[in-house]
Amino acid sequence: MRTQKTVWMSACFIPLMLAACSGHQGPSKEDAVTAVERYFTEQGQQATLQRSWRLEVKDAAGLELDCEKMPNGDQECRVTGAVEAQGFIGGQPTTPEPKEMRLNLRTRFRPAGEGWQVSEVTDEGTAAG
Repeated sequence: MRTQKTVWMSACFIPLMLAACSGHQGPSKEDAVTAVERYFTEQGQQATLQRSWRLEVKDAAGLELDCEKMPNGDQECRVTGAVEAQGFIGGQPTTPEPKEMRLNLRTRFRPAGEGWQVSEVTDEGTAAG
């Protein structure tokens, strides 16, 4: 009888442990940096008509990420704070030093394997200087 109880209790805990272990963490700061770089690279390419234009975040220490899990498994995040970023055309920097960007983005991330894929970015008032 005691063995059956122990086996039953173990069987109950296994699904709980699997559910806890399989739960994805939310998007990371690195995921947010990827979203920022991709979004502003596309914007810069459209504005300059230069396909080689890209934005690179040099320092993301001031970046803040606040995410909310959506019913379909996506995560909607507010990406705010300040980062140091620099534009490049043809591999050459467009300014001598990185400039501060004050971010105000809404992003949506979709689970992709072990990580997150950016599915949507909306700029809600980013300021660059």
